[in-house]
Amino acid sequence: MAGKLRETMKIHRAVVLVVMMLVALGAFVLLTAEGVASVDGHSLIALLVVIVAAAIGGVAFSWKRYSRRS
Repeated sequence: MAGKLRETMKIHRAVVLVVMMLVALGAFVLLTAEGVASVDGHSLIALLVVIVAAAIGGVAFSWKRYSRRS
């Protein structure tokens, strides 16, 4: 029972982290929508790569950190 609860908490934390990152990304896009319209395609691709890398790094760090506790 306790093992299942721990696994559920790990998944919950990962989902909450992803949702928080998506909300932050949405706020960033809304706040900079006018600026994004004046940026060329290369800049947008670079920005997307950085955001995706940060998201992957954040999830991997959190998953590794919380999986060591069980």
